[in-house]
Amino acid sequence: MKHLGNRFLLITAMMAASCAINAQEKRNGVRGLAEQRLAERGEVIIRFIKPGDLGMDYLADFLSIDAVKQDTVTAYANIAGFMKFLSEDVPYEVLDPPSLKKRMHNPSEKSAGWHNRYPSYPEYLALMDSFAGRYPQLSRLVDIGRSTDDRRLLVMKISRNPGIRENEPAVLLTSTIHGDEPLGISIMLRLIEELLGQYETDVRIGMLVDSVEIWINPLANPDGTYFLSDESVTGATRFNAASTDLNRDFPDPRDNDWESSERQPETTAMMDFMKNLHLVLAVNFHGGAEVVNYPWETWPRLHADDAWYRELSRMYADTVHAHGPPDYMTDLDNGITNGYAWYPVFGGRQDYVNYFLFAREVTIELSHNKMPDETSLEDFWNYNKRSLLQYIGQVFTGIRGHVTDSVTGLPVRAIISIPEHDKDNSQVYSDSATGVFFRLTGPGSYELTCTAPGYRRRKLRIAIERDRLSRVEIALSPMTPGFVFPNPFSDILYFNVDEPGGQLLLEFFDLSGRKAGQISQTVTEAGDQEIDTRDIPPGLYLARMTQNGRGTRQVLLKLEK
Repeated sequence: MKHLGNRFLLITAMMAASCAINAQEKRNGVRGLAEQRLAERGEVIIRFIKPGDLGMDYLADFLSIDAVKQDTVTAYANIAGFMKFLSEDVPYEVLDPPSLKKRMHNPSEKSAGWHNRYPSYPEYLALMDSFAGRYPQLSRLVDIGRSTDDRRLLVMKISRNPGIRENEPAVLLTSTIHGDEPLGISIMLRLIEELLGQYETDVRIGMLVDSVEIWINPLANPDGTYFLSDESVTGATRFNAASTDLNRDFPDPRDNDWESSERQPETTAMMDFMKNLHLVLAVNFHGGAEVVNYPWETWPRLHADDAWYRELSRMYADTVHAHGPPDYMTDLDNGITNGYAWYPVFGGRQDYVNYFLFAREVTIELSHNKMPDETSLEDFWNYNKRSLLQYIGQVFTGIRGHVTDSVTGLPVRAIISIPEHDKDNSQVYSDSATGVFFRLTGPGSYELTCTAPGYRRRKLRIAIERDRLSRVEIALSPMTPGFVFPNPFSDILYFNVDEPGGQLLLEFFDLSGRKAGQISQTVTEAGDQEIDTRDIPPGLYLARMTQNGRGTRQVLLKLEK
């Protein structure tokens, strides 16, 4: 591969600069084996007992943690991460790459169909092209970019009208962002075949394809999967061709300066693609464990919709349990876990989707063996296929709304939140092109608040039934900046401003001209400013509002409570 020469020169220079290990150990010991793996593959797999004075958050900043069992940590490291690890002087062992333990997919063996083999890279491309060619009325193959080594990044859209954008929820399923975890490729290819091939005969599949924009990316890291050869997944690496863990390369909720960071082309392509989807629900598939992992991964506090995520994850795992062997997908809490409670991940795609795209995503680990034997591929598909269809159907649990301008009827991009519930960007936004939003949530009665710059805030209560999608139309009234509402009012007023900054001063004068009180507060952002008027007695007032040297007047009536 074209990156190996530069990688070898870099590692040689870095290792020569270190004098922590004597020359004989470097040639013959564990360190020498680690150097060899880094030079050949750009990554090394290490296992160690975590010292008590090193926190998992600290280790996750420079190691790609793969598994944690009690105090035993298994992690992948590139050159920089390994050098940082060495500085901690922690005893370790080097593990053999799972992808080199036996040869996978001999291209000369043509007897087995693609269902029972890990595909070669050309075969993968041909399969994706073939699906799109055979089902043009239901599918569209999209190239979203190129990998570091110029391989295609493909996503298949499956929909009743694949050539147009409809007011339907978008669901994204992706796999193998870690190149040495290819089981998901096989399962995603089978899912594409199932959705397209059974559309006419399976009522449930027909309903999903008719009502959902389903996007499937079977292979997110082709350079890692086909590291040694396009003909086989044997020798696959976790990292991409630039020795980067793509599932540590996304913007992280902890990072205030994420927009200035340089990212891998695979990451940039996926981010650009997802931003344009108005994504509602997603999942990414991994290997190395058997568990559904829900947010957050970057910090210990729980997601606002933690109960809903637990139910979503439990549903997937329990359905797998009903159709698989008794010991399958039973890790941690019988097949589910909070991500951070397992181990922290910084820069993961799951938290990026949840925090920055205001959508919902989980991570599903499909197998303890990162590369299960090809004879078991059919079994893993059968274990998971019902859960996959059920997961896609979760876009029909909660609220489907439509936000428009009450005067023009045009769509409005608005923030839809649940007061006293939403936090850490768990609110959702209506689509600027359609005004449609989806708020996935469990059953119950919810108060929604809908806000948009230049419009009066709307509050409404809506009842959600289990396994039903409640629909709501929200027409927002345009507002002239400087307008106070509601009128009459009781305790809370809202004042709309068109620019942040400065102090907002609201003065109340009774009919005799006497000043009855005033309220002052800082304006941190444009839009509706909430004003607490509990200290103002009931009555009829001439109110004067002043901000940044500009003022307006309005007659207001405060009612008795």
